[in-house]
Amino acid sequence: MMATRQLMGAARSRALGSASLGLRRSMATVSDSPLDKKVRQNNWEEGNFINYKKMSENLAIVRSRLNRPLAYAEKILYSHLDDPHGQDIERGKSYLRLRPDRVACQDATAQMAILQFMSAGMPAVANPSTVHCDHLIEAQIGGPKDLERAISINKEVYDFLASACAKYNIGFWKPGSGIIHQILFENYAFPGGLLIGTDSHTPNAGGLGMAAIGVGGADAVDVMANLPWELKAPKVIGVKLTGAIGGWTTPKDVILKVAGITTVKGGTGAIVEYFGEGVNSLSATGMATICNMGAEIGATTSLFPFNDRMYDYLKATKRTEIGDFARTYAKELKADEGAEYDQLIEINLSELEPHINGPFTPDLATPISKFAETAKKNGWPEELKVGLIGSCTNSSYEDMTRGASIARDALNHGIKAKSLFTVTPGSEQIRATIARDGQLQTFEEFGGVVLANACGPCIGQWDRQDVKKGEANSIISSYNRNFTGRNDGNPATHSFVASPDLVVAMTIAGRLSFNPLTDTLKDKDGKDFKLSPPSGDGLPAGGYDPGQDTYQAPPADRSTVQVQVSPSSDRLQILSPFQPWDGKDATDLPILIKCQGKTTTDHISMAGPWLKYRGHLDNISNNMLIGAINEANGEANKIKNVTTGEWDAVPAVARDYKAKGIKWVVIGDWNYGEGSSREHAALEPRHLGGLAIITRSFARIHETNLKKQGMLPLTFSDPADYDKIKPEDKVDVLATELAVGQPITLRVHPKDGKTFDIKLSHTFNEAQIEWFKNGSALNTMAKKA
Repeated sequence: MMATRQLMGAARSRALGSASLGLRRSMATVSDSPLDKKVRQNNWEEGNFINYKKMSENLAIVRSRLNRPLAYAEKILYSHLDDPHGQDIERGKSYLRLRPDRVACQDATAQMAILQFMSAGMPAVANPSTVHCDHLIEAQIGGPKDLERAISINKEVYDFLASACAKYNIGFWKPGSGIIHQILFENYAFPGGLLIGTDSHTPNAGGLGMAAIGVGGADAVDVMANLPWELKAPKVIGVKLTGAIGGWTTPKDVILKVAGITTVKGGTGAIVEYFGEGVNSLSATGMATICNMGAEIGATTSLFPFNDRMYDYLKATKRTEIGDFARTYAKELKADEGAEYDQLIEINLSELEPHINGPFTPDLATPISKFAETAKKNGWPEELKVGLIGSCTNSSYEDMTRGASIARDALNHGIKAKSLFTVTPGSEQIRATIARDGQLQTFEEFGGVVLANACGPCIGQWDRQDVKKGEANSIISSYNRNFTGRNDGNPATHSFVASPDLVVAMTIAGRLSFNPLTDTLKDKDGKDFKLSPPSGDGLPAGGYDPGQDTYQAPPADRSTVQVQVSPSSDRLQILSPFQPWDGKDATDLPILIKCQGKTTTDHISMAGPWLKYRGHLDNISNNMLIGAINEANGEANKIKNVTTGEWDAVPAVARDYKAKGIKWVVIGDWNYGEGSSREHAALEPRHLGGLAIITRSFARIHETNLKKQGMLPLTFSDPADYDKIKPEDKVDVLATELAVGQPITLRVHPKDGKTFDIKLSHTFNEAQIEWFKNGSALNTMAKKA
């Protein structure tokens, strides 16, 4: 409480001082507060400044109301409140109305976000925004050729995005720039800021002390249109780090360990906040790795308190002024003394072992000392076919130099990678810097293929040719996500996640059973040797090489810019508004599909080849729920059409129901919609005539996305009721009962048996109920305008 009293006292002193100065203060030409300084958010935008003063004022108001120590996560959120005086604040319950500092969109989601923004009829975005071209570049043979091919194939999408960004005052990062999260980290992230991004790994910016939150495109549109952004007040999970990291252990192992402790659901509805003396042994980019992969435990975001390692990174990326300003505000860029957490996890970095997580889920965590034995026991394919390093999670200079040190050690012993090996630089800046400093050449000598500065295989953009579909095999990557089929579209691929260090080491051995900490390899002469522990630099001694200029700033005069959309395009489609609710209960609805087990956004709206239709709602809807397992037959994309009795693909049946004027529902299992913040997974069911998705529980982003599109995301008040419903049942959704905090009734009409009622819960507030009534959040916005 001492820290709180002192800060409140300081705020009170400033207020009294202001009052006593009276007229003299109003006439002063020099500010007496260091927080009055005008410091630009970044080096690209002239008129956008960091407003620590406003944040400080908001915090003083909230402190006087709550009168308790605050976690760092709370400080960032509450300092961005739209109404700090009147906002109801209770962790896990209140809906916070927030004013983010920035918006960022990747090219796949930006298409739909901008199409929605266009329908709001505004001349320019109201808040700083950027678009990043990283998702549509398929990995085939190597960086330059893959990039050239992508620019040719996706020309109309890139032209649309470039012209729309120019029209609406949005910064545009061209194909080849790098992955959105790396570009944000290198250019836009700043301590204490609040950013929303249309990609689930936006929390990467937590490595610079920023609360960066993955959202759907409709949320981005709200902020672009100057509406407050709504977020259910997260709980806060504290992770206390003690000891110091070293040897083969890396920051990646921290989050792999945390994922094993919490599981993929454990962070849902919470921000993960790291603290403790162990934090100081991590580089800023290492902290970013940890925050990035917090998405895998369902966390709203993850973040670290501001420290000297962050300052060093800001300085290295030509943002010293931001680092100095953050030092001025440093007392608010960490948790208050005595701050309480809803859950506390402690990890001793000095004792932490390297981990490998997977296959098929990012929370199956195995320490390296037990991995060979675990792999053998489970019958995982022993031969390691491919090792992949890079991606948004692990492509920092530190990652690359450490990986290259292992590759160089092998080369010095006359051997190369046995497995196929790929390197994905996270940005043009990283690619240019490791080309200059020699790491890229080392990887190529080692047998590596350097891919484009893009997402590539991490999101399924990989034209993999070394195995046939259905062939069981093992791959290992330094990526974040390893759900079934995610990387290569092959459900039989056993995909494992580890640090870049372990990935490089294991490609040398070419097998899962190799432990570089204890096992030996054969050199070119057949002699045994052990790999030396990796070494690397957190920051390049010669500074970063920016590489090619890939940024397009909006023009000074935007009045004559025309947004390029062809009416005949099969990749871009201007949106039509969804119909409002008819005000009635919906009766006799078929269950389109009862999903069995895990249903991620990859199951609901697959990526890979479907990415090209992200701007065309009708075309991309042909992938709706084609990966979900139907409880009726245990198969994917095969459901019964109740009006014809025929079995058909999920989208085909949905289209037939829509043509016949029949609404439908989906029944889902636990954590429905986990994974990428794929807005299309919510748009498609709405477009094809769905009314409600009824599950045991939802992933946070997907639940919000469904609400934004005018759908009803509902959960069984008693999760066991999921088992009472059969795929062939009909249901009534008593939508007229929809009210804040009140359950609604699902009336079930079994095919054979007596009708019964089930209670369904929801998290709608008053504003969100208006979205449903009006047909969507966008309709509500247009109605108010």
